Amino acid sequence: MNGNRIIVHALINVDGKYLVTKRSKTETPFPEYWDLPGGMVEFGELPRDGVIRETKEEVGLDIIPTKIIHEDSNLDKIKDKIFIRLVYLGELNDDIKNIKLQEEEHSEYRLINSLDDLKNEKITPFLIDLFNNDL
Repeated sequence: MNGNRIIVHALINVDGKYLVTKRSKTETPFPEYWDLPGGMVEFGELPRDGVIRETKEEVGLDIIPTKIIHEDSNLDKIKDKIFIRLVYLGELNDDIKNIKLQEEEHSEYRLINSLDDLKNEKITPFLIDLFNNDL
């Protein structure tokens, strides 16, 4: 086994709505799917620090991670790694007007009440699980 990798995401509540981002056409996996800001924790970085960094890089916003609200894991036999996903509830420590998408990763964003606001759109599987089971 080549080691585990940790993926972190932030579910950011903005005035009772949630920030979601649409992955760009070139993102793999799940191009053009709705997702949450996040990414891989770097070597030597704590997951909490990783979600702060990734959120700042991807959407230009400062957050305070308050608690982990979702976890899922999977074994990628091809890469010989276990991927562990942690989703933090994030308090916005910024003004949503300061949002600036990292264009190579995201094409747009929305503030949604529920997944019903994304009807007929592609949504990453973990985001569906999160809204259906953890919120």
